[in-house]
Amino acid sequence: MTAVLRALFGLIGNPATHTLSHSKLWANIAAGVMTYQFLATPNPSMELWLAYGSMVGGYALLRRGIAAAQVVGERGEARHD
Repeated sequence: MTAVLRALFGLIGNPATHTLSHSKLWANIAAGVMTYQFLATPNPSMELWLAYGSMVGGYALLRRGIAAAQVVGERGEARHD
């Protein structure tokens, strides 16, 4: 049960500092609302598929890209010290 709660907290908080992350919280609320709206639409058009995929998928890719850039930057700083 504790592992499940930790995993769920990872959706809205920072597991390293155990603090609430407002950017994670609101991003996941927005993704949840978009997902609900997408599922509630009886016959989604191609434009809705593209918009949903771009917003939810694009955000996930952008977030991973930023995290990867931070790791590369930290490694580069460590070599220069």
